[in-house]
Amino acid sequence: MKILLISFSGSGHTTLCGKFIKKHYEELGHQVDYYIYHHDVPFNYDINEYDLVGFGYPIHAFNVPEAFCRFIKKLPKLKEKKKYFIFKVSGEPFCFNNASSYHIYLKLKRRNFELYAEKHFLMPYNIMFRYKDSIAKQMYLYLDALTKVYVLEMENNEPEKLWYAPWHVVLSFLLRIEWIAPKLNCLFVSVNKKKCIDCHRCIKECPCGAVYINKKGNIRLKATKCAMCMRCAMYCPTDAFRYGFMNPWKVNKPFLFDSLVKNKEVEPEYINHNTKGYFKKFNKYFDRQKALLEKYNIPNPIEEYRKG
Repeated sequence: MKILLISFSGSGHTTLCGKFIKKHYEELGHQVDYYIYHHDVPFNYDINEYDLVGFGYPIHAFNVPEAFCRFIKKLPKLKEKKKYFIFKVSGEPFCFNNASSYHIYLKLKRRNFELYAEKHFLMPYNIMFRYKDSIAKQMYLYLDALTKVYVLEMENNEPEKLWYAPWHVVLSFLLRIEWIAPKLNCLFVSVNKKKCIDCHRCIKECPCGAVYINKKGNIRLKATKCAMCMRCAMYCPTDAFRYGFMNPWKVNKPFLFDSLVKNKEVEPEYINHNTKGYFKKFNKYFDRQKALLEKYNIPNPIEEYRKG
């Protein structure tokens, strides 16, 4: 089978999810191409040539990022119906996220795409507050195992789907006002020249091409292009960005997952049935995922890690 993956990512966590899906499909002998959305990288794929397509995105305020919606809107109508699946990522497991795909579901349906499967994966936020390393490590270890489950579900024709509850669809529609937020927030974003080292990583890596240098030599954000993925602020090596009214919610420095996995001093299971507070609410999600791992005879990633 020939598979095409297409994803948008700000923090890079959706890209990691896509890479794991690609790996597990290739382990089963399938050919997988992966297009990661970037304004400088043309989309030179004929979707009609593929048997299955996967779309991935990070959930922004219970919605698909506007930039990815614009990309999907430009896709041509297919010659015949084509099955597709969705992989989406956020920092919390709540059911309000289910309907985040509804907007692109309608767009893809008009382009002859037929939704086959959809799964929501957990990875750390890059907004609001920084997750502890132990939480990030736990989510990363589970991501590898759960993407394998997802691939096996589709391979065995037992696709996982999410229900778009009407009230969740309404909430998602109302919160699409988040698409307006970048246009306002960009006016107040600035870079501390004393901290900036002119590496221009923010310009090179912005998926939307929103970061630029103005005539005065200052780094600014284009309001018409910014998706407020906050990649520029997260990956800035000197934390030079002041992110407008979102600055109190800024998360600086990416999670170094390879280093976290190697560091045995970082506990691999922060969330369990002894956990209290906000993260206690995550236990239902992990209990469901553990049941899926057992069903497909995939070892619990935390137990495997501790054995190693």
